[in-house]
Amino acid sequence: MDVPQPLDLSVDHKGVSTVVSVAGEIDLLTAPRFEAFLRDQLAHTHAVLMIEMSGVNHMGSAGLGALIAIRAECDRCGVDLVFAECSFIVRRVFELSGLTGFFLRGENAAG
Repeated sequence: MDVPQPLDLSVDHKGVSTVVSVAGEIDLLTAPRFEAFLRDQLAHTHAVLMIEMSGVNHMGSAGLGALIAIRAECDRCGVDLVFAECSFIVRRVFELSGLTGFFLRGENAAG
């Protein structure tokens, strides 16, 4: 019997953008894999790393920490980090942590 994975990660390339789709739970157990996956994609991205998080149903502080690290790495590398969609849960974590403006800049804040 297959045990369901608490986190599903997939990637697609659209023009100059690398689009990472995330679904499931980002917590202490899954955050290291989440961050490693994003870092691997960032290593092959030259312009835009887009994260689609509409399928995220739980995000703990470890997930938030992973995103902070990825934001810093994107800034260092000159890669735009864009959130295509965020679930209510993700937006709520950003809001409660006071990091909405840090992650959702410009047009990202609306969608």
